[in-house]
Amino acid sequence: MKDVRLVDLMDVKALQKIQDEFSRYTGMAALTTDENGIPITEGSGFTNFCTNLVRTTRLGCRRCEECDKNGAVMTLENKRATVYSCHAGLTDFAAPIMLEGKMIGSFIGGQVRTEEVDEEKMTSIAQELGISPEIFISEANKARQLEFHDVEKAAEFLEGIAGSLSEMAYHNFLALQKSRRMENAARAQAEFIMESYNDMDQTRMPKEVRDVIDYIRHLDGKIEIRETDYKLKDLRDVIYKQVIVLVDQDEIDFRMDIDQDVPGKLLGDAGRIGQLVVRILHYFLSYKTIDRLYVDFGVKKKSYASMLCISITDYNSEIPDEEGKKILNYVQNEDFSYEPDDTSLIAVRLLRLIIEQISADVKMRRDADNNVHIDIEVPQLAI
Repeated sequence: MKDVRLVDLMDVKALQKIQDEFSRYTGMAALTTDENGIPITEGSGFTNFCTNLVRTTRLGCRRCEECDKNGAVMTLENKRATVYSCHAGLTDFAAPIMLEGKMIGSFIGGQVRTEEVDEEKMTSIAQELGISPEIFISEANKARQLEFHDVEKAAEFLEGIAGSLSEMAYHNFLALQKSRRMENAARAQAEFIMESYNDMDQTRMPKEVRDVIDYIRHLDGKIEIRETDYKLKDLRDVIYKQVIVLVDQDEIDFRMDIDQDVPGKLLGDAGRIGQLVVRILHYFLSYKTIDRLYVDFGVKKKSYASMLCISITDYNSEIPDEEGKKILNYVQNEDFSYEPDDTSLIAVRLLRLIIEQISADVKMRRDADNNVHIDIEVPQLAI
């Protein structure tokens, strides 16, 4: 929790858009900061007084950051959005962005006047900052003047936005924690696989298992998501080339089709998705009586993500029903009541490792015509 920052939980571009719209709607300046008052977005609707005078001086910039932080702290203490005067004489307001009772950032608004400029006070501030008093006062007078109750209404509006951001940050925090748990579990699995591999007769290992072990060793056990943008057609072609060498083309009808509605590019870990599909296809092909083996790729929208849907069908399958259920249960639930031989054990642990890393959902079913289907869904982003 202590290492979690607002920028870890919220997309800065999204924050920028929210504050831009707030500024456009209210006609006031807006800024999002971290817990220390340091800006994490570009200021929206900033006055020339703040941007080109006060914040251009080292002392003025430091005081602005202190004001931003203090404003959010006052808001936290008051349990509501707070209106206050900044060090340069303008009126601001702030609302904190919270996570489990701790302020991880703040939403600042304002840079307006609620009364006439006090020239004597402004002259003193200008001299402290090393700015021409005449220019300082002239620009201060250009700042928008509002009634105090109008500023309070804007602050209440800001409070609602900050509350929504806090809720979003909390849900993203839970997702981040889950992701870290998955990464730790995956690394533990990698260590187990390496230890098991070293204790086994490696000449009995299938080539594809040895390949993945070498891949894990190459990464020194550090299994990390490697997200890149990719074309599904390219991924399909790579999988096809790895599998077709095992296919007896005179006996097996092997196809890999992509739905026409699939986006041109996706963002995700194409390498591990390919590994997962190849392992499953190798498993099917280990049964020599296969007639037809089809792979269909599609995408469906789910919330902000696009779910990559991969359907693998073994028609008139010869895979024993009980064996398929046991392996799937082991991969999904780590059911140790099923103890396959050494080769199978390490193979299914590799599958489980990949599934956890890419947050995949894998289901297996057998239909009335004795066709075995494996349905895989992997969250991706469409580009």
